[in-house]
Amino acid sequence: MQLSSIMKAAVSLVLLPFLLLYPGEAAGQLQSWIIGGREAKPHSRPYMVSLQVNGKHSCGGALVHARWVLTAAHCHQTGNKGPLKAVVGLHSLDEAPRYQQNFTIARSVQHPDYNKRTMENDIMLLKLNRKVKQNRQTKLLALPKKAWGAGTPCSVAGWGLTEDGQRSPVLKELDVCVLDMRMCNGSRFWHGELTPTMTCYQGARGSAPCKGDSGGPLVCGKKAEAAGVISFSDKSCINVFKPPVATAVFPYKAWIKKVLKGR
Repeated sequence: MQLSSIMKAAVSLVLLPFLLLYPGEAAGQLQSWIIGGREAKPHSRPYMVSLQVNGKHSCGGALVHARWVLTAAHCHQTGNKGPLKAVVGLHSLDEAPRYQQNFTIARSVQHPDYNKRTMENDIMLLKLNRKVKQNRQTKLLALPKKAWGAGTPCSVAGWGLTEDGQRSPVLKELDVCVLDMRMCNGSRFWHGELTPTMTCYQGARGSAPCKGDSGGPLVCGKKAEAAGVISFSDKSCINVFKPPVATAVFPYKAWIKKVLKGR
């Protein structure tokens, strides 16, 4: 079951008002867009992590432990161009506030069954070289207490480009809704290419994740939880039959806890 028709990956944030759904890019080409998003209130998502290569944002992530970042397994490939580094406490990529914290990656743990062709088990944990200092700008995102079903209102966020291709330095966000997996996997949509550990979602008409920022969290619940890890979408933003897909976190909760416990 290969996702041969898609470019596997990255999703982020740009304001482009006419398109509906979500493309991706080859996992090694992580550009960033969001269609119809808005600038997030500064530090309203203190769990957000910018994973960077050579000082440039390449993937998103979520801080789930004082020394661990949850992200997508395919984001590991971005390290081919240089070592991954993690930055927390950010709102703008162009500013270095006093509460910004920079880390090197001491250890990366891809899920052992990750398949880069099918994008199954596209989940990874990155161990930071030291503990983060938690404050108002840097906090942890909780793991999910349950699997979030169809109709759940959620959100995604990330750093991305504007519609004219210029990078927007600020964190942007987009409200989305979890879709029914049977519909997403139907013959008119992903046609059986999705697995039970994947989640598909959709923004309002005229808004959509597009390229970049894979690895960022799909956040659900009044008390924010990491319901998913942004994984992939179709290569064409105008393909309404290919909603973006995240790796559902709840099925991997035991694996995550095992990795954290073995720290």
